[in-house]
Amino acid sequence: MPDFQRSYPFSRIIALGLALLMLLPLLGDTRSWAQEKASEKITVPKGPLDALTAILTRRSIRDYTPRRVPEELVKVLLAAGLSAPSAFNERSTEFVVVNDPKVLKEIAQVNPNSKQLKKMTVAIVVCGNQDKEKRKGEGYWQLDSAVASENILIAAHALGLGAVWTAIYPYPERIPKVQKILNLPAQVIPLNIIPIGYPAEKKMPHQFDPSRAHYNRW
Repeated sequence: MPDFQRSYPFSRIIALGLALLMLLPLLGDTRSWAQEKASEKITVPKGPLDALTAILTRRSIRDYTPRRVPEELVKVLLAAGLSAPSAFNERSTEFVVVNDPKVLKEIAQVNPNSKQLKKMTVAIVVCGNQDKEKRKGEGYWQLDSAVASENILIAAHALGLGAVWTAIYPYPERIPKVQKILNLPAQVIPLNIIPIGYPAEKKMPHQFDPSRAHYNRW
């Protein structure tokens, strides 16, 4: 008798075959689910900067060329923002992509720090949804939105784009105006708007200042 028959009696082989037949429908569902999810994956373009280079060389860009930013890159930036950590994993940060020139100009009119929006093709408004906070009223949405914004800024630089944080929060005169323009619910607070574009200016990296780094005590 061959070795495999001694190790695996015929009855076991039959039972294993029947079990596999019963699992086939489930395996088919698994493949369909995987294929569906694969279509939602974000493809990172070839050639972006490595993480440390992007962090150490990033600068705030305020002058841009008219070149339009592809939608695929905007999705990569959103994925970067959504990958940021959040307090208590509350995931309170939400985003509004603005690519309507009329809306961009309206926001520029109520936010004096974002005049460049008048000639931008796209910007991302980073918002905090207070309804998603696990600790109501403690302001953790601000931290969530801030780290998400930083991810977007770094990712934009890594992709060869320019970006800059232009504040909406904590200015009480700007928040309700932007909420009205974007039709945001009352519980959704815009933290900032980040213009995204191809840089028309070059800046040297910030220099490391060891006097600002302290160890153990001040």
